[in-house]
Amino acid sequence: MDPTNNCDTPLSIVVKRLMKKDVHLRLNNEFKKLMKHSERVKYVTDVLKQYNLLPDEMEMKVKSLEKSVELRNSGNKAFVKKVDKGALLLYTKSIAAAPFPTKQDSPTTENANDALAIAFANRSAVLFRLGKYNLCLQDISQALKYNYPNKLVYKLFERQGKCLQHLGKNKDATNSINNALKALSSAELTEDKRQKIKGELENLLKSYQSAKAFTNLPKNEEPQLPKCSYRKNSKLPCASDCVEIRYSPEMGRYMSATRDIKVGDVLAVEKPFASIVYTKYFETHCYNCLRRCEALLPCCFCSLVMYCSEECRSLSWDESHYIGCSILPTLQKLAIFEKGHLALKIMIKACKTNDLKSLLESLAAEEKVEEMKKGFNNKGVYSSSDYSPIYWLVTHTEKLTSETLFLCSVTAACILHCLETMTDFFSDIDVNEYKYEVGGLLLRHICSLLANSHGVEEILYSSENDWETGSFKKKPVLIGCAVHAVLSLVNHSCDPNVFDCYQLIFFVNKKEERKTHYETVYHFTCKCRACIEDWPLLDIWPDEEPTFICN
Repeated sequence: MDPTNNCDTPLSIVVKRLMKKDVHLRLNNEFKKLMKHSERVKYVTDVLKQYNLLPDEMEMKVKSLEKSVELRNSGNKAFVKKVDKGALLLYTKSIAAAPFPTKQDSPTTENANDALAIAFANRSAVLFRLGKYNLCLQDISQALKYNYPNKLVYKLFERQGKCLQHLGKNKDATNSINNALKALSSAELTEDKRQKIKGELENLLKSYQSAKAFTNLPKNEEPQLPKCSYRKNSKLPCASDCVEIRYSPEMGRYMSATRDIKVGDVLAVEKPFASIVYTKYFETHCYNCLRRCEALLPCCFCSLVMYCSEECRSLSWDESHYIGCSILPTLQKLAIFEKGHLALKIMIKACKTNDLKSLLESLAAEEKVEEMKKGFNNKGVYSSSDYSPIYWLVTHTEKLTSETLFLCSVTAACILHCLETMTDFFSDIDVNEYKYEVGGLLLRHICSLLANSHGVEEILYSSENDWETGSFKKKPVLIGCAVHAVLSLVNHSCDPNVFDCYQLIFFVNKKEERKTHYETVYHFTCKCRACIEDWPLLDIWPDEEPTFICN
């Protein structure tokens, strides 16, 4: 992807302003002479400062009681109209905006900050109506955790009991209904209303006590990742021993098979070093694991990102969001393209797990190592969780157009400025000595990610699917991107034999189209068999019935 294609972003406008000035030619000539990433970022930072183009701090998307209540009320209207999906999204937005209760708040305080708890409770009602009982129970637990008003808590226990009964957990359901009966004493109801609800709860209690426990209920199991075929690779922990890393001057480092591979063999199962979910999916997908979730949990501080679990929220904060949280609104306002966000995550993670000075010294020493061994640790292992393999992914800096490299440098300079002025990232780092070294890392990764990131897709099924006949309409939707140390070494073929290719394939896209695309975006000329022999497109294949030869 060429970031200069996005011509209407604030970042591109900054570049255009510089290009229109009479200093454009001087800037271009001076910039071209710079050889180091850190030098480029420093140069661009000085230029942006000179023309007052460095970004100002945007108002952080902080929690807002008023906004949360407004969104919750809109959700209530949608819920009454039985527009459940709309209500679900509005309640999720209300949860994201709601302030977390302070320590002095309690369910008995007259004006307690209960917006978060009420938003969770209201979303649980939608989830119950949708039959999402496990998710409903999760939201009920969150509502009880965050000061749900005592006068209403009987409703939550009743809903909890009904969920548990639907899940076949009659004993637990009975306990919940008993809790609802006890909580009725705190409800602000007329005596007639209280007695009526009490009677309904007692009837539920009797039915649950006499009902038989459900058996053979479907288990709510998490999908399991596949396992690699063959034996584990001693040098590539995420891969099978049927592949290895090789090197050639023409192709650089690349993955190659060590034996014949059968159809369906799993060659590698790799966790990304870093990943991001695109902004438009912040309210539907987990910011940490990118999983779609209908019961997302909010960040404890900002109102932008959300998580599928408390575990993901904690992992995200510890890994990078403790820095990213405060600058995300500014980066979002600037429309920093996705590779910039991903580069930021990589850099924060690398600097958190390594002392920056030691890290830079280690990378400088590795610079002298032969190309084939770059990225391998001192035990000869190429580990997906190490930073070094990500650092040594090819950048193609020398092949980028000056406009693209300049915009990438502007992106790095703006992110660096945000880190310095809006976070405490440099609190334990000598900013004068290492500021532009950090900027250089950002720029290096932005350039590298143009060709080395993988899109993260979600398969969406159409509502027109016929599940009885097995006729499915589905389409892949790009929801984010990630960087992988090993998968980035899988080379392209227009006739791929693994589930990984560089977007275009021979029977859909013409040879010239593919050639232009690969040379422009990925900076190589494809020499696969489909290109050399110029295989035809699918629509001009012979119409006659194929002949199969069985051996």
